[in-house]
Amino acid sequence: MTEDATRPATATPEMATIVITVDHVYLPLAADGTARAEWKDVEETTRVAKRTRLKVPADLALELSKRDQAEIV
Repeated sequence: MTEDATRPATATPEMATIVITVDHVYLPLAADGTARAEWKDVEETTRVAKRTRLKVPADLALELSKRDQAEIV
């Protein structure tokens, strides 16, 4: 397994701002309202309503955009 040479392994992930475009989506949110970096295999999620704007890891933003569940702004 190789490390990304541009940032240390403990660095926070790149974040993107999104707006939810569907009725609702369930996301793993941190206490500050941003999506947690470790979003892929979580058990606890929070319902996020349509038109909510929030910061999420860039890879999650791309995944939600591909599914037409969010727009990256």
